[in-house]
Amino acid sequence: MEKQRRNTKGKQLVMEVFQHEAGALCHADIVQRLAGKVDRVTVYRILQGFFDEGVVHKISAENGKTYYALCHDCSAGQHADNHAHFYCMGCKTVLCLEVTGQPPQLPQGYSAAEASWLISGYCPSCNAV
Repeated sequence: MEKQRRNTKGKQLVMEVFQHEAGALCHADIVQRLAGKVDRVTVYRILQGFFDEGVVHKISAENGKTYYALCHDCSAGQHADNHAHFYCMGCKTVLCLEVTGQPPQLPQGYSAAEASWLISGYCPSCNAV
């Protein structure tokens, strides 16, 4: 039997942050946007719960931070958002790209469970500088 998770005020606030953002956010970005309404440890637990439930997916960026973005076709324990991400080296933002493709051919005996493509460069705003 699957455990039913409670919908708390903290979860609602974190979800509202995601719904008002175009890109992915790191833990610190979310804590900053919540301005003290939810403490940082609770935000971390909420993000981990959202990941486990298939609500958000994780993106590991070159700066060592983990970013989170809303999933579109995921479920608990099964992340299907295998698409490209863009990391801007100027403003440090991460954006999910609607570009999908086949992962590279793996050597015999290997199997892929998830794929994450990270493209680094400069966004239009940072290119204009």
